[in-house]
Amino acid sequence: MDTIATSSTTSLNAKIGATALAAAAFLTLLLSHFSEPLAPLRLLTLALVAFATWSFCDEMGMQKPLNRAGFVFLSIAVAVKVQMILGVAVEFVGRYHLLYSAFLLLAVLFWSIAFLHRQRALKILGALGVAASVLPIFALVAAHLAVGLGAVLGVSSILAAAEGPGSTADPGFVTVIERIFGLWGYLTAWLLWRGHMRPPTSPK
Repeated sequence: MDTIATSSTTSLNAKIGATALAAAAFLTLLLSHFSEPLAPLRLLTLALVAFATWSFCDEMGMQKPLNRAGFVFLSIAVAVKVQMILGVAVEFVGRYHLLYSAFLLLAVLFWSIAFLHRQRALKILGALGVAASVLPIFALVAAHLAVGLGAVLGVSSILAAAEGPGSTADPGFVTVIERIFGLWGYLTAWLLWRGHMRPPTSPK
């Protein structure tokens, strides 16, 4: 019987990927507390995120549509964040924040849904990931409809800034999304290290 405490055979790829993902999650959470640019460290963190999630998808099965979709959205989010770090025109900052947040959330959502199709240990993390990503995604949609939830989570400021110049994007919503990803990354790294990403063995 598969449980969170029970480990399976772990590949070298999984060990390396888990280590990189844990480091990336730690740096993501750490940097979310700083408003300073810290460009070199942020770029290194994004490189670690891309490397770690690639290893993670290899273990989960890159041929699976949900895993591929998650990696595509994560890649777009990383590309957008790199451009933000290198510098974009002030009038476009809000749009970049919106794109980065949305695609990072979608990556977590698709990978979490993929977890729901696996063994019990991953189903638990999948349920948590879906719950944590669906609410902000709903807030993005709700903010377009002028629903109060968008204002509470700080989405309205990003959407207003995305409309064009004259508004300043509140990084609060982006910080929330990055912390969700960081916490998700910690839990995923631990399960990856324990060897739970391999498909469960079918009983003979």
